[in-house]
Amino acid sequence: MPPDRLTRIFHAIAALAVVVMMLTVVADVVLRFVFNIPVRGAYDVVSFGLLVMVFFGMAPVVARQGEILIDIVDGLLPAAVLGLLKLLASLGTLGFFLFLGWAMLGPARDAYTYGDRSLELGIPLWSLWAVAFVGLAGTVWEALRRLRGAGRAAPDTASAAQEAKS
Repeated sequence: MPPDRLTRIFHAIAALAVVVMMLTVVADVVLRFVFNIPVRGAYDVVSFGLLVMVFFGMAPVVARQGEILIDIVDGLLPAAVLGLLKLLASLGTLGFFLFLGWAMLGPARDAYTYGDRSLELGIPLWSLWAVAFVGLAGTVWEALRRLRGAGRAAPDTASAAQEAKS
C-alpha cells in the first residue's frame, strides 16, 4: 500500500524533530565549550524533539510495514496461512497502539490536572501529551489502513508467496 499524504507529513515532522535535536545539541556543546554559554532549555528542546520523533515516526513505519520481521516459517507455510498471519499481525499492531493510547490517558489527565511543567522552559506538560496523542492518532489511522489492506490483499499475498516458492 503506497504511503498517503498523512504518512509523508508525519515523516517530514519526525525528520525535522531529529534535525532540531541535532542542532540543539551541537549548538549547546559548541557554545558551552567555546564561550561557556550553554543553550537555555536545551534539555527540554531535545526531550520534546524525541517525543515528536517517536510519535510521529511510528506512522510511516506502520504504513510501509517496516517493523522487525522474522520470516523463519514463510517458506514452510501455505500461502493462505501466511495471509492469515499477516492479518493477525495487522490486528496485533492496531491493538497495541490502541492499548498504548488508552494507557497514556491517565498520565496525560494527571499532567493537566496538576499543572505539571517542563524542567527548564516551564512548558505545560499536557501540551506535550496532546502532541503525543496527535502522533499516535496518525499511527492508529495507518494501522487501520494496513488492516484494511491486509484483509483485501490476503489472496494477492498468497499468490505472490506461491510464485516465490516455484
